[in-house]
Amino acid sequence: MNANSKPSTSYIRITWLGQGGFFFVSKACRLLVDPYISDCIQRIQGLKRLHPFPLQLNSLRPDTLLVTHDHLDHLDPEGVEEIHLRYPACHFAGPARAHDHFRRLNIAEEMLTEIAPDSQTTFGDITVTAVFAAHSDPSACGYVIEANDQRIYLTGDTLFDERLFSPQTTDVDLLLICINGKLGNMNADEALRCIERLRPRMALPMHYGLFAENTADPAPFIEACRHLGVSSFPMTIGKEFTL
Repeated sequence: MNANSKPSTSYIRITWLGQGGFFFVSKACRLLVDPYISDCIQRIQGLKRLHPFPLQLNSLRPDTLLVTHDHLDHLDPEGVEEIHLRYPACHFAGPARAHDHFRRLNIAEEMLTEIAPDSQTTFGDITVTAVFAAHSDPSACGYVIEANDQRIYLTGDTLFDERLFSPQTTDVDLLLICINGKLGNMNADEALRCIERLRPRMALPMHYGLFAENTADPAPFIEACRHLGVSSFPMTIGKEFTL
């Protein structure tokens, strides 16, 4: 698998949206996870984004918008409202605090799914298992995303914690892991400790490059993964690749 892989309907297609956001496309589901679309953080907290949202909203056509937790760079209320307005058939899913936030944005209950800890939820042909995350939102979680016999572990925002290592998070084809080391996230060295324990076939760093005040250099992490025999490369924001 590499950044230049050609899209195929036989494999899950992945696009990094920046920060912790991803777009997963399988044969029967278009799953948008943690997209930070607007500039609401700049207006609220004064942090200016370093790159725009990389995809055109009229090309997304998501079936479900799934979030890991209720922070603005993961549950972007202005972005959620825009997706809801543009795609009224899109469902919204997330853990308890995110679910409550969706309600406050006046999304109808029948369009919402609350993700319980350790639960398994199916969206089209994608199965999502909620796994532990240690973050300042106490209902935060990571996800193991499965489609077409491929398993992807998206950590979400989390500190290093022994509870990250479970039967659900082992034997994964791809680990998408935070490395920024600030605001409730593990740093690159701690992420490498996860690589040594989980031994994914591929590990890609995320949650950097969106805000100058909260970023990290991915190059040392990528090089260290390769030394461990785990494939890695720097994802290009907005460029699709396949497993």
